[in-house]
Amino acid sequence: MSLVCLIIQLRGQSLENALKLFMTGGTGFIGQAVVRKAISLGHQVTVLVREDRSAAAIALARLGVQLHCGDLREPQSFAAVAGAAEGVVHMASTNDACAAEADEAAAVAILSHLRPGAAFVYTSGIWVYGNTEGEPVTEASALNPTPLIGWRPAVEQQVLALATRRSIAAVILRPAMVHGYGGGIFGMLAGMVGQTGTVRVVGNGRNRWPAVHVDDLATAYLSAVERAASGDNRVTGQIFNVVAEDAVAVAEMGEVIRASVGADRVEFWSLDDARNSLGPFADALALDQTVSGQHARRVLAWEPHGPGLLADLSIRKHFQQSNGV
Repeated sequence: MSLVCLIIQLRGQSLENALKLFMTGGTGFIGQAVVRKAISLGHQVTVLVREDRSAAAIALARLGVQLHCGDLREPQSFAAVAGAAEGVVHMASTNDACAAEADEAAAVAILSHLRPGAAFVYTSGIWVYGNTEGEPVTEASALNPTPLIGWRPAVEQQVLALATRRSIAAVILRPAMVHGYGGGIFGMLAGMVGQTGTVRVVGNGRNRWPAVHVDDLATAYLSAVERAASGDNRVTGQIFNVVAEDAVAVAEMGEVIRASVGADRVEFWSLDDARNSLGPFADALALDQTVSGQHARRVLAWEPHGPGLLADLSIRKHFQQSNGV
């Protein structure tokens, strides 16, 4: 078979297997990576946006994404459109005092509109485990969520229960701390250097964070929605920790960021002081966690290929681009 014929054949297979997907949070740090991955695999993607003329929305439109204007706080503004999709990936959060109410309402509205057999991927996170001690926790471990997301386990269970009643293939993803391209929480830590001259980490630095590169996380999202939509019973109704590195020392992260951005030093921020500035977010940053991602590797056939956290944080140009330095 000639190379041209092979390319045509592969493109035909891609179109044949393409899904009609709806995504919330597609303009965010994680969402943009998921959208790019979905487009690269040939899927038809519609993304919920508050404003279709923002730079992020315009960038998605240039990729061939269909934009749907709506508000996460108003499920009626998007639930019917989401319900027409073959798969929904819900990644958005209001990130405010209304986050719990908005998240629950959005998930319920979408599930209520989806047709039986459709796929629904709900985004949770490893903070639901709270502090972990000893061996890496798994999806079967007890939950002790940090106050910031104390409501999330109940929504996870509500999603799974409603999806089961409506014959929808739901999957819960619990991503680790997400890094890549100077974005996410790590970009925030680097950005704080401009205010204090130091890299501030909450606690004494002996705590650890599980980690995953944003591009690897995007691959996990697509594997989950594709397999759920195909009727894979090993995936439907499952919870997956999306973790590439079980635990990375926070002190090491701080030092690598310090060297990357040229900060004076790493400052260990007491939890009480951090709470005064960050509220309950401080408690999340102080968590000491070791989390296993083996279940996702086995069932989703997921294998991370991106750089490890410390190697990624050492790339100075990432922080220069994200923070304008």
